[in-house]
Amino acid sequence: MGRLFWKIFFGLWLTLLLTSLVVGGLVWKHNQEQFEEQEGKRRHELVDFGVYSLAEALKEGGQSVLDNVIERYKGSRHRGSPVYIVNDDGIDLLGKKVPRRRLEKARVAVGNTQMLKHKSSIQQVTMPNGETLLLFEGHRDRHPNRHKRDYFRSLPWGPLLIVILGSLLFSAGLAWYITLPIRHLREATNRFAEGKLDTRVMYKIGKRKDEITELAKDFDHMAEQVQKLVANQKRLLNDVSHELRSPLARLQVAIEMSRQQPQKTEEMMQRVEKESRRLDELVGELLTLSRIEADVHNSDSDYVEINGLIASIVDDAEFEATSQHKQVDFNQQDEVLINGSIELLRRAIENVIRNAIFHTAEHTPVIVSLTQEGAVAVITICDKGKGVSEEKLTDVFQPFVRINDRNQNVKIPGYGLGLAIACRAVEIHQGNIRAYNRPSGGLCIEIRLPL
Repeated sequence: MGRLFWKIFFGLWLTLLLTSLVVGGLVWKHNQEQFEEQEGKRRHELVDFGVYSLAEALKEGGQSVLDNVIERYKGSRHRGSPVYIVNDDGIDLLGKKVPRRRLEKARVAVGNTQMLKHKSSIQQVTMPNGETLLLFEGHRDRHPNRHKRDYFRSLPWGPLLIVILGSLLFSAGLAWYITLPIRHLREATNRFAEGKLDTRVMYKIGKRKDEITELAKDFDHMAEQVQKLVANQKRLLNDVSHELRSPLARLQVAIEMSRQQPQKTEEMMQRVEKESRRLDELVGELLTLSRIEADVHNSDSDYVEINGLIASIVDDAEFEATSQHKQVDFNQQDEVLINGSIELLRRAIENVIRNAIFHTAEHTPVIVSLTQEGAVAVITICDKGKGVSEEKLTDVFQPFVRINDRNQNVKIPGYGLGLAIACRAVEIHQGNIRAYNRPSGGLCIEIRLPL
């Protein structure tokens, strides 16, 4: 799980935490209101019971109980009695101001016996001395279910809107954060599809560090590789055109001269035959390179004993080297198996050895060695020629590249496809090939193939 996952994970949990806090607050507020409603009912019940108990005490005790209640009320530090004791004149014996509307409703309730039965907080008491008193509660909620009806009105809409707005902002920010580089990638892909192979996207991504950045890097790498491949193909096409143009031009000259000078027809036919062989060789090399590029030989893989294969190639090369007063030395090793195409491996090793035979000086050997480094077979082919300048060591594996500098070897025959074919064949086998100059003089080609 990458960095983008953790960003989404923490963002989601932050949203859940905020939502949980708000929902928890709403639930707590709702429970608090229910608790307060139940507490109010319990308080009313206590007041009702107190009014009823006081009424019964006044009926039994009369004036002495009333005097005692008045005395205790006047001596109380907090005069907050919820009960009114009103005489026939509408005066509260405790000295409090009587709310007229409440008094009127209490008198109406006293006159309605059915209503009075349900209003135990309103009691009419006849004292032993014949005086009539009206006892009732001072403050009572007329709507006991008001909290339920006002629940939605009491919701904390402010925090709720803040959470909704925060969720929207978080979602918008996350969407923008993820889709912005994707839009850059999409635009770059469209430009790349239009043929603008120099398109790159990393400079627009910035300093992000997540999977999308890795994707942008892969896109830039892909674009760079495709641009190189297309450039190589264009250069290859130009080189092929150039290589074909020269023998074709000589063919046309030979044919024209044979027409103008019939006495030289035999000589011109020999020239035509020579140029035809060159064209056939060039086309054959190009077809081989094309088949290797298309990986046609991939299905022909088998186990190849590379030591015996090199020995067979060296035997054939020795015959060619002897005619040039040169030799090829190879120290055979134990059996080494490689899974691959025997034809591709033969072509790759043979091209390198033949190239080394041409470049090595007379009466000097081409040294071929095979070693094993872990799970890799290392084939080294060294000559004793003049070598190659350091800046051109990587160019020798490009098609149609021939080193003709004055300070290097003389004019090289062929078409510069041998090492290119060897390079492609080694790459197909998941190996690598490199060239380096020997300190004592000469060029070495190292081929590394996985066992």
